[in-house]
Parts: sequence; C-alpha cells; structure tokens
Amino acid sequence: MKKKLVSLVLTAAILGSVLAGCGGSSSTNNTTAAGDAGTAQTEPSAAVESADASEAAGADQGTEDLSGTLSILSWYDETKAAPVIEAFNAKYPNVTIDFQYSPPVADYVEKLSTLLYSGAGPDIFYMALENREDLIKGNYVEDLSNEPYMTDGTIPDSVKTTYGADGKAYSLAVDCWVGGIFYNKDLFDQAGITEEPKTWEELLEVCQTLKDAGIQPIMDNCQDAAVNFTAPLYGSEVKSKNPNIVQDIFDGKATFKDTWTTPIAMWKEGLIDNGYLTADMVGATSDEIVTAFATGQVAMILSGSWNLNTIDTINPDMNYKCMGVPGTEETYYCGAVNVGLCINSASQNKELAKAFLEFAASPEGLEAQYKGYGGFTIANGYSPEFPEEIAEAVTQVKDGKYYIPMADWLSYTESLRLTYIQSLQDCMVGTITPEEAASKLDAKLAEVSAE
Repeated sequence: MKKKLVSLVLTAAILGSVLAGCGGSSSTNNTTAAGDAGTAQTEPSAAVESADASEAAGADQGTEDLSGTLSILSWYDETKAAPVIEAFNAKYPNVTIDFQYSPPVADYVEKLSTLLYSGAGPDIFYMALENREDLIKGNYVEDLSNEPYMTDGTIPDSVKTTYGADGKAYSLAVDCWVGGIFYNKDLFDQAGITEEPKTWEELLEVCQTLKDAGIQPIMDNCQDAAVNFTAPLYGSEVKSKNPNIVQDIFDGKATFKDTWTTPIAMWKEGLIDNGYLTADMVGATSDEIVTAFATGQVAMILSGSWNLNTIDTINPDMNYKCMGVPGTEETYYCGAVNVGLCINSASQNKELAKAFLEFAASPEGLEAQYKGYGGFTIANGYSPEFPEEIAEAVTQVKDGKYYIPMADWLSYTESLRLTYIQSLQDCMVGTITPEEAASKLDAKLAEVSAE
C-alpha cells in the first residue's frame, strides 16, 4: 500500500475550518508587516528578441503598478500563511501586508465583528459558516460574482452555494475537508466482503456479515454535527430531491419533522435497533474511537480527514479508505467547503484586495495555500496528489455530493446544531423517537426566531 504523507500542518488546518460552534482559545493578536521582497524593478526593454521576453517584461511592469498596504485578518497563523504571503509578495513586491491573526472559530468571529462594527475592518478577511449570514446580510462583503475566477470555472459551484445568496458569490474558498465511513479493508476481506456497499440496505448487510464473523462492525458516539450518519442521509434522501427544502422550512412551508424524520429513522432502525450501534458508545471519546479503529478493534467508524495523521501514526501500515454513506439511491459524504477570502465592502484598497484574491485563485496561489493551509484543493488550476484513502471523497465533495446541516441552515445555526446533536443522542439511548428528535428542531427554530 502506498505510504501516506499527511502533515500535522494539514491536520491542524482542517481542524480549524470544520465545525460550527467550535470555540477558539484566546490569544493576543500578532500584527506583522511582510516587507517588500526584491523591490528593485527594471523598465521593459525596448528591443526584445522573443515573445517570452516581451511577456515577461509586461508582467514586471504590471507589478510596478500595484503598491501600498493591504490589511488582512487571517484565519491561519503566520506560519501557515507564510507561503501564501511570500508568493504574493514575489509577484507584487511593492505591496506591504499588514497581517493580523485571530484563532478560529469564536475568537476570530468576535474580533472580525468588532472591527467591522467599529469601521476599522481589514481590507480582506475570511468568511466561515459561523459568520456567513452576518457578513452577507450586513453588506460587509463585496460581491465577487463577476470576478474572472468565479466565471471561468476555477471555483466550483459548491463554493458559490455555500458562501452566496440571491445568486451572488461573496467568498473565494479554494479547499475543503471531507469525511464519511472509514473502513478497514483487511477486516472486510477477513469477513469475505469484496466491495463497498452501494445502498443503505447493503451497508446493513455488511454490518451483519462483520458481526457474524466476530468483528465489531462500527462505532460512533454521535457527538459530531458535521460527521454522522443522518446528515449525509438527509442529503441523499431529502435535499437531493428538493434543493430548496431548507428555504421552505425557514419560510414555514415545511418542517424539520416533515424532512428529518426519515433519515433519523433510517439510522435508528437500521443501526441502533439492530445492535450495530449501542447506547454506551455515546460516552466514548473521539480519541478512543479512532484508536479502536487504528488498532483493528472495529471495522468502521465515522470520521473526518483531520484524523488521517492520527491513524497513520498509530498504525502506519493500516489498509483503509473513506467511503460515503449510501442511501436508497445515492451516496453522500460528510464534508464542507473550508473558509474563504472576502473583500471588505468598505475597503479603501479594493484594487489591492482584488489582486490578492486573483492571486489566491491562480495556480501558484492555490499551490501556496495547499502548502501552507493543508486543505484539500477543490478549485481548478492546481491538482495536488491527495492521500489515497480520501482521494475519491475529495472528488465527490468537490462535485457537491455531501451534506452538512450548518452550511444549509439559514439562521440560528448554533442553536439548531446543539439541539440536533442532543436530539440524536437522546434517540440513540432510546429516550425519544426519530419523529420526536426531528420535532425538537422545529421547537428550537420557533423559540429562537421569536426572540
């Protein structure tokens, strides 16, 4: 099996971008200026002997036209951002970067909000699921819909959907995280399972086959709103059939009970009632579950790409892969588009800000972000080699075959997220039914919308 090379930087970067409501630790702001790198410039030669020389001279002239200071509030610390800033300054040596960092998620959202509300916002900053609604509805971000990278196929539609509204795109996101069912190929072989399940019923058959072979089929503690069974099942069973269903819920034309009961019931009746998932798993930690998987104690777990490094550290020779959660007809993954760059609508340096985003969407910019941030690139123009365990998952997420509730809920995301997880756990331990679990989301939406 090909050896995986997954850096700690990659793992940390993905963790910083993944879950709604993950609190960041407090820290002081680190403000630095990335100085001019190689400011000496020469005028284009009047007599050039090749087209390449002429083009190069034109490019050099272009960099002279941009100068000044560009302020950034970064989601990533200076170490992770360094490859991006250095590459940008290599192209635009006369632009100085006023770099500020605030750790995600809560600290970043709070600091950015404070700066914007006070009129002291940076020229460019990051949009996340947690601040998307406030930034767009508050008109704090520039419309990027007509920028070349949004119209030429560089940025996939999943980005425009995640960070857009009313047909407009407001954020340049270039990478993603992925998740799904991590399965041990060797344990599958041991049980005589020769291929991945393609439907929900086939997944249940796989669980029973594993159990009959004396292998624990699956573990999940139902503590994660982003990585679980019901979210991708909602994508395959509900959202794929009615892309506007969440809007209908918030408009009062549908309810959570109408739409979430089916995926929750599939999960409970298929995995819990059959004993493949048990109530005591709710008390297990994520570390315990990952360790059990990496040491061959369980055949499948629900996990995300941030655990690749942990698994490979525990068991470097493990033979495993991430597959999606199969529904009745389609297979969906867990995952989401990562945070994306925005331009402050009140910025006095929009030319510089646009140049930075254009660079970020270019092949060299995408490469620099992959090296620094470690997310899985979904923008077109740069194609790194992903770990084989999740390569297919990245492709599927890029194509929109994923579902994460927090990216879809239009308002009150954190309140709904907490209710969602608590309701699933209550359902898992048997204190409420799937219908009651779904109804709790309706009750929470009514409660918070009335405040």
